[in-house]
Amino acid sequence: MKEFLQSIDESTRRAFLLHIAKATLGVSLAPRFLLGAEEPKAPPAKAPCDRVIFLYMRGGMSQIDTFDPKDSQEFGGPSRPIATQSPDLQLSDKLPKLAAQGKDLSVIRSMTTKTGAHSQARYVMHTGYRQRTGMTHPQLGSWAQMFLGKSDPILPSSVIIAGGNPGPGFLPPDYSPLPIGNAARGIKDLLPKIDKAKLEKRVRLARGFSSSFAHYFPHDEVKAYSDFYDQTVKFMSGDMSEPFDIMREPGNLRARYGNHPFGQGALLARRLVERGVRYVEVTSSRSWDSMHGGSRNLANLANELDGTVSSLMTDLRDRGMLDSTMIVVTSEFGRTPKVKGNGGRDHHPNGFSAMLAGGGIKGGIAVGETDDSGRDPFPEFEPKNLHATIAEALGMTGTKIRRLPGRPSFLGGKPKPIKEILA
Repeated sequence: MKEFLQSIDESTRRAFLLHIAKATLGVSLAPRFLLGAEEPKAPPAKAPCDRVIFLYMRGGMSQIDTFDPKDSQEFGGPSRPIATQSPDLQLSDKLPKLAAQGKDLSVIRSMTTKTGAHSQARYVMHTGYRQRTGMTHPQLGSWAQMFLGKSDPILPSSVIIAGGNPGPGFLPPDYSPLPIGNAARGIKDLLPKIDKAKLEKRVRLARGFSSSFAHYFPHDEVKAYSDFYDQTVKFMSGDMSEPFDIMREPGNLRARYGNHPFGQGALLARRLVERGVRYVEVTSSRSWDSMHGGSRNLANLANELDGTVSSLMTDLRDRGMLDSTMIVVTSEFGRTPKVKGNGGRDHHPNGFSAMLAGGGIKGGIAVGETDDSGRDPFPEFEPKNLHATIAEALGMTGTKIRRLPGRPSFLGGKPKPIKEILA
């Protein structure tokens, strides 16, 4: 046993420990967020933003039909610009509810990325890096926990709802986000179906193994797995399912968010940030890739986006939370300005949009632009610049780590934040 333990490398050790934890405790995906027990690190000053809700519109959201409309028959397609609460900002006429809240939201209109392939562009949007062989980079919630500490003693610091995006990457597994597949079910699908006595027996066995393992490898990562057992018991012995239970919300509020997975996911995100989760990502239930086949699906796509995001903004404002909660809406890339013969739009990584609202955001402005056709952006902002902007609003003043062999690693590759949009 000793020889085996000493022979395995770091990544194998992590995988082996996680396998043992899963097998012993009977937990599927839940343990990943419970592995850490580090003390919160105090930020140097009060940050303008306490938490982030990242709304990811999968499939390539059309910027022309949402946040960068063009008053052109040739390039506008079925959408036209309409005024908002702010004289400096127009949105598509497909987003009337968001237009009514224009003073509290702003748009980056000159986003760009280097790939038009969904999976690669999705990775870039979530990590700030292009994919590399043998390397996986952390998502924003993991970075935030790394530099700001855990946001709550028991609850996870980050949660991903209805998504399958990168987790902690090369960071230790205790920085993993908690994955929720179905917002309506919360964590019911993740908790083990065993009684307390059996769970405690498994925990005793796991602790024995962990103690033996730590004798040979007295590393922080091994301690994280030992802490996992204690955190698991705390999580399962209390009523920790309550923050994840959207059925406790009034029926009229659930309906206002939208009776679809994206709307219910956004409602769950509000419940979680209200209770101490720092970073929540929600993936849209409809894919904007349907724009390939024409604009017949545009009304459904836009209605879902407009209704859910405007309801989230209103709900946060009513609770006094909008000023401290940043909402981000974006996609892996945009859509071509010119409509195809069948009424659809092709992939367009060159220029697309991101909408931001709430904590740390000026509101009522558009930053950057595309040309009259909506094709070429100026100045160019990449996903890593968006990451840096969110990080600065959260008060992440240090973003360098030395956990990897060789040169230091930076959040998003050490990009500059978009200062114009920050309050």
